[in-house]
Amino acid sequence: MSIRDSLLPSAHRSPNYGGLLFLLIALIVVAPSATGPGAMFLVEALFDLVLVAGAYSAAARAGHSWPFLALTALTLLARWSALFLGGTGFELVSSAITVTWIVYAIAIIGEQLFVERTVTTNMIFGAVIAYLLAAIAFSFVYEVIELRQPGSFSGLPEGAGPLALGDALLYFSLVSMTTVGYGDILPVSALARPLAVLEGVFGTLYLAVVIARLVGLHIAAAMSGEEDGS
Repeated sequence: MSIRDSLLPSAHRSPNYGGLLFLLIALIVVAPSATGPGAMFLVEALFDLVLVAGAYSAAARAGHSWPFLALTALTLLARWSALFLGGTGFELVSSAITVTWIVYAIAIIGEQLFVERTVTTNMIFGAVIAYLLAAIAFSFVYEVIELRQPGSFSGLPEGAGPLALGDALLYFSLVSMTTVGYGDILPVSALARPLAVLEGVFGTLYLAVVIARLVGLHIAAAMSGEEDGS
């Protein structure tokens, strides 16, 4: 057995998304309530677990193992550099690389969703993960906009640090993705407004396309079963 085979899951099976989904939900729930001097490190450690779990899951997809692992290592380096060194420049680079990681992860999951021919619990988990990752990616883009152009969003906490700002924009991203739109945080800049609209459209279309895909596969499997039984 090679070193690669001992470290990575088989590329001939589907990735298990259960653990990754659990970590994502934990991140979304824990991050807003984390307080105290060690809060930044706690949230970062949890996010790092998401990155590692995502890399391990991606390793089960042929052709993505090493590129995604390399991107994960680069993302971890960028995020910890921003955490320890600080500064807007490091935060912008960290956010950009993190968004790249998320987009790649969503592409891997999307590939599986449109390659698989049977609906499984794991496939549903993957669809939910892609949805949540998209919301997180938008929140990082919003953060970049706010850092580059302060005041792009109204209703953000006054004098918010990186953690509070990230939490507020993740909340805004999730309510925008689900088109709830409570109105307590609003995009006001020329760049923030169309991006928020784009996220709402993406969230609606994503649900429509994924549900249609899953229902279509389920109906096809049911019809195939009836034909085999007749």
